[in-house]
Amino acid sequence: MCSNTQSCLLNIAGSQDIICTVDLQHNCIDSKCVNMHQQHLHQEQIQTIQTKPVVDHQPTLYFFLNAYSIHNCDLIWLVIPEVLHESPLRVANSAEV
Repeated sequence: MCSNTQSCLLNIAGSQDIICTVDLQHNCIDSKCVNMHQQHLHQEQIQTIQTKPVVDHQPTLYFFLNAYSIHNCDLIWLVIPEVLHESPLRVANSAEV
C-alpha cells in the first residue's frame, strides 16, 4: 500500500503483471492551463528561428481516460464506473473551449 500519491506513482510492476495499457490525457480545462510560451523549432537537431506556441501545463492528478484508444477495452470496462458506460463525454460548445 502506498503512503502518499508520489510513492504510488513510483511503484513499478513486472511485465508479467501488465494486462493492458491506457491512454490518459491531461485535463487542461479543470487544471486551468491558460498560459502559453513560444518554443523554437529544430531541423536536424539545429534550432531554427521559427517558433510554435506551447501550452504551459499546470500540475494535476486529474486526467481523461481516452477509452477510444484502448485495445483491451473489455478489461478496462470492468473498472470504469457504470455511469460512464452510457455515452462518451462531449463538449457541448467547442467554441467555448
